[in-house]
Amino acid sequence: MSLRPLIFISAVSRELRSARQLVANTLTFLGYEPVWQDIFGTESGDLREVLRQQIDQCHGVVQLVGQCYGAEPPAVDNAFGRVSYTQFEALYARQCGKKVWYLFIDEHFPIDQCQGESDELRALQTAYRRRLQADSHVFHPLNSAEALEARVLKLRDDLAQLRRGVKRWAIAVAILLVISVAVGFWLVRGQSRAAREMGETKQAVTAMTEEMGKLRQGIMQYTKVETKVSQPGDDAPRVQERVYVELGKQLDLDPAVVREKLPQVAESLQRAPDATNYERANAAYVVKDFPEAERVSLQAAEEAKQTPDKPNEIVEALMLAGLSAQKRIEYESAMTHFRDAEKLTDRARNPEQWANVQYAIADLLLDQGKYTDAEKTLRAVVDVRIQLFGADHPETLRSQNRLAYAVWRQGRYKDAQADFRQIISEQEKALGPENPDTLLSRNGLAMALDDDGKHAEAENEHRQILSIRERILGAEHPDTLRSRNNLALSLNRQGKYLEAEATFRELISLEEKVLGPEHPDTLRTRSNLVVALGNQHKDAEAEKEFRDLITLETKVLGPEHPDTLRARSNLAYALARQGKYEEAEHDFSEVITTEQTALGPEHPATLGSRAGLSSVLTSQGKYAEAEAECRQLIPLQEKVFGPEHPSTLDSCYTLAYALAQQGKLLDAKIFARRAADAASKILGANHPMAQKYAKFLQDLRAR
Repeated sequence: MSLRPLIFISAVSRELRSARQLVANTLTFLGYEPVWQDIFGTESGDLREVLRQQIDQCHGVVQLVGQCYGAEPPAVDNAFGRVSYTQFEALYARQCGKKVWYLFIDEHFPIDQCQGESDELRALQTAYRRRLQADSHVFHPLNSAEALEARVLKLRDDLAQLRRGVKRWAIAVAILLVISVAVGFWLVRGQSRAAREMGETKQAVTAMTEEMGKLRQGIMQYTKVETKVSQPGDDAPRVQERVYVELGKQLDLDPAVVREKLPQVAESLQRAPDATNYERANAAYVVKDFPEAERVSLQAAEEAKQTPDKPNEIVEALMLAGLSAQKRIEYESAMTHFRDAEKLTDRARNPEQWANVQYAIADLLLDQGKYTDAEKTLRAVVDVRIQLFGADHPETLRSQNRLAYAVWRQGRYKDAQADFRQIISEQEKALGPENPDTLLSRNGLAMALDDDGKHAEAENEHRQILSIRERILGAEHPDTLRSRNNLALSLNRQGKYLEAEATFRELISLEEKVLGPEHPDTLRTRSNLVVALGNQHKDAEAEKEFRDLITLETKVLGPEHPDTLRARSNLAYALARQGKYEEAEHDFSEVITTEQTALGPEHPATLGSRAGLSSVLTSQGKYAEAEAECRQLIPLQEKVFGPEHPSTLDSCYTLAYALAQQGKLLDAKIFARRAADAASKILGANHPMAQKYAKFLQDLRAR
């Protein structure tokens, strides 16, 4: 149910549908939720009960009193006599003690084309209009859309009274009251009063129309801006806030206005009779109705296919369908839509459009964990954008950042460090050292350093990023909070568990205050805290915390969300560390089944859970089962991560151990040697993983 005051709009649909939409747009601008019921002469049955239910929930009724009588109930109304449905709406509202505003539509008003009515019905409507003439609330007849818009705007003094008790709109009321004072000079007597009133009303209407136009433009730009400002690992609320800020800059509007009114205008645009399917699809995307956005955007694509020479419109509609499916974690459907769009692009003919589609495909590949394929796609995108914009253009640098991210996720930490350092150098010159994109690349560098075992250097990098963000954005900005989380992760990786735990707990308290206890970032920090507890062998506490977290994430994010599945996998690890191997095996098996369906059999999360399962099987002495699991798992890890990725090498170690326990020493030595040699090469001989593998190989050779 909407938290905005509901205003029912009463009008004869076939005559004044466009006028009603104009009133709805204006009410939306003023911060109200318009409600109406389409009634046509072909309706069957009695709609009065439906109308009563709708009007009962509204705070007031705005009636457009036109020339048409409209459809009427099948029987004479006991309370009001013979009335049309439209007349009934206002009469019933007044009977209930609700405020009713009558806006008289002049015979010269530009109505919608409709069939004429019988003389009898026209006479009934004329009589109704005359009965209202003596009403003190009646306004002068309106003969244009502009006059109607201005008249609704003038209702704001009366409408503002309905806001009492609606806490969310208290600030908006104050703003509207200030505006009403600004246009309230009509109270001053004399001719100058009337002139000022007309002038200021016209200015207010012009400003409102201009703002509505900008917001509608913002709806159509939303997905492009979202693609521009989104970062790997970002949650939806953080991305949305960045979109509002960027749209505010582009539209020359206060971000607070965009944040408040863009969803309202989007809801109105979804119902606008003059909106195209593509506009409705974009509006649905803005209000997060992603299934509807996908459905309607596909309709828009089909419509565009019927018109010759409209490939660009088809591409845009298919891209919107793909983005909508991706938001729902429907990766297969999303890729189908993107690939359909790809078929209509040509790198030589329109390289910018081609690169945009490829970038979307690469972003989806990253979500799917297909980092090698994403890297290949992004290299082509970078090449094209360098040719189009130059090496130091923000779009080029942003593509290079995504490319470095794909390299990092493949476990090529040294390559990723080199890539990030080069990007940072370019960004510091082109954008500045404190630009958000520059800080994002520095964060990527810190992550690669941490994974490469350079924990102290990574910690130092995170502390510098945190210091800049605290100074520029403030201590409670979401990006600052994310930096604090990253710093705590680095501390945890260094074995500074107590400091990491304290940092996580302090951060959770702050995130609960700033973002809320159910915000994805807050939940993610809680998950990281539990991992830190597990590293301190507080496994019983970790188990309890993970169970509580899974319940909350299932409620907030859904049972198949990647974060929920990650918590379930981590719970299985916590059980295994307590020696509850059978329960851990059961939980791993269940989460793997869900991950294979929701994320795909080759997603890194799925592969990670399978690695956990193989380890648990080994711990139970089920060496043959562990061997079979590892032999299936390693080829998938080689395909997704690469043959020398730490995850692949760890599975080689697990397989070697299972083989050795079965007396298959020759095969065990082969896989142990592979793990030891590759870890020493990739991570360095002093890395803990490399030393662990080397010792195991040495023990095997001694047998």
